[in-house]
Amino acid sequence: MDVFEAMGTARAMRRLKPDPVPQELIDKLMWAATRAPSPGNSQGWDLIVVDDPAKKQPIGDAVRAAMTARVAAMPRTDRTTRLLLDGTARLVEAFAEAPVIIFVAGPVIYPTHAPREQFTWSALYPAAQNIIVAARALGLGAVFTTLHNSVEPVVREVLQIPAEIRIAATIPIGWPEGKFGPVNRRPIEDFVHRNGWEGDKRGASS
Repeated sequence: MDVFEAMGTARAMRRLKPDPVPQELIDKLMWAATRAPSPGNSQGWDLIVVDDPAKKQPIGDAVRAAMTARVAAMPRTDRTTRLLLDGTARLVEAFAEAPVIIFVAGPVIYPTHAPREQFTWSALYPAAQNIIVAARALGLGAVFTTLHNSVEPVVREVLQIPAEIRIAATIPIGWPEGKFGPVNRRPIEDFVHRNGWEGDKRGASS
C-alpha cells in the first residue's frame, strides 16, 4: 500500500475483533516503530507488547473503572463527537479484549551530558505514529490513546515498568470491526502559513 494512502485512510479504530494477530505482523509494527527518527539517533524506545490475558485483564479492569463514568458524562454535542465518544466507550469497556496492546515508552537519555525530557517525547511520538501508519498498511486496526494516564500506577505495577521510564502512548491493535476510509480533515490551506505566520494561508505571501 502506498504510504500516502495509508496515512489518508488510517482511521482511529476503537472497535476491534478479538481474533489473534499473527506474531509476524506485530514484528513488522515493531520494525516500523524503530525506523522513526530520534534525537541524535539516540533510539530511546521501549516498546511493551502485551498479549497475555493475565496482564491485559487487570489493566482493562482499571481502565473501565476509571473511564466509564467519565466518558458517559461527556456531552455529545454533534455527530462527530457522538461517534468518537461512543467508540471510546466501547474501547474502554472492551479494552482487555484487544488482541494486542502496545505501550510506547522510553527513558530520558538525550543529550547524554544533560538529558532533557522534551527529547524523550520527540522520539516516542514518531515511533507511535509509525505504528499507526504501519498497522493501516497491514490491514490492522489501531488507535492512539493516552488511557495509561488514568491508570498509570496499575500499568506500571502489572508490567513492571520502572519509574524513570516515560509512557507516551497506549495503542490497542487488532482486526477492525469497522471499515477504513478517508480521514475527515480540513483542507491544507487552513493550516499552512507561507513564509511566516502572517503569510496568506492560501499559499501566497501577504
